[in-house]
Order: sequence, then C-alpha cells, then structure tokens
Amino acid sequence: MINIKIILGSKNNSKKEAIQLAFNQLNITDLSITMLDVDSHVSSKPINDETLVGAHNRNKELFEYCKNNNIDFDLLISIEGGYEQIQSYYFIVTYASVMDSYGNEYFGKSQGLQITKAMFDWIKEGKSLNKVIEAILNSKDNKKLNGISGYLTNGYYYRSNFDSTAVISAIQFMQNTSEYIVLENNLKKRVKK
Repeated sequence: MINIKIILGSKNNSKKEAIQLAFNQLNITDLSITMLDVDSHVSSKPINDETLVGAHNRNKELFEYCKNNNIDFDLLISIEGGYEQIQSYYFIVTYASVMDSYGNEYFGKSQGLQITKAMFDWIKEGKSLNKVIEAILNSKDNKKLNGISGYLTNGYYYRSNFDSTAVISAIQFMQNTSEYIVLENNLKKRVKK
C-alpha cells in the first residue's frame, strides 16, 4: 500500500508514535495519521480482558463515526494499555485493534512486562502508578512520554515502543491471513485422519 490513511482512536501522541514506529519497522513509511478521540467504554486502568475490549470498543466507535461522517480511511487503529493477572503473576500489556475499511478487525498484543502484586493491587484500587512515578521523577509527563514500562525498564521499553509491538502483531495478522488459512486447512486434514 502507498499513502496509507490511518485514523487513530486517540489523541495521545505516544500512540501516534507507536504506529509510526510499527510501520517503520515494517518498512512502510508513506502514511498519514489523523487522531480522533473516542471512548474505550472500559475503566481508565483496564484489567485482563477489559484491555482487549477497550481497543475493540475504540475501533468500533471510530468505524461508526467515520462511516456516519463520510471520512475516508484505509486503516483504523486503536491502542489500549492495561494490566493482566495470570495466576499469581502480573503484567503490563497493550492490545491493538486494526480495522480495514470493510470492517475486518485484527488484534495484536504486546509482550508483557511483569509488575509486582503490590503494583497490581494499587491499580485494582483505582490508583495511578504514573502519578507515583511522576512524584519520584518530579515530572508531570511520564504517562505521555515514557509510561510505566519506560520507567521500569530505564527507557528500554518506553511507551510508544512497547505499544508498537501490539500494532505490529495486528498488522502481521492482517497481512498474512493466507498463511493462517493454509495452517487451518492443514489442521482440518489432520483432524479427519
């Protein structure tokens, strides 16, 4: 694709940077990104499946908005950061939803970054880790710049870098559906044996 028109379901600049990083890594540089604020309809600190649902809800709302307002696009991308508990382990994760102009939706997930139970419990109580980090750093922009992942990894996985991996996963699923079909068909053959 050339000159890809992307609409991002957020006005958060780090999410825009995540999309740019993702497409740069995929060697796609001819794109334009328009940012529109849409609601995720989940809590501000989503936990477990709420994170994926939030990305889906943003893109669903964005799709309806674009169709109702005759806004042309190639891809809609919504990114939702959240937290997961798997048994007694806790992670920061990001989900991305990528939707084409036909309404086909593809999801991607970032790698998870482990956090402690105390951090997870703090979030479950509705409190912000970013506010604590900003007090430590004497800064008010950690959420928009480095994010929790950036702070915990000394800048290695700053927020846009962390989120870009979810976008890449979703784009790879979208671009490689034929490989998924081939694998599924081979599974069906093996089940019949």
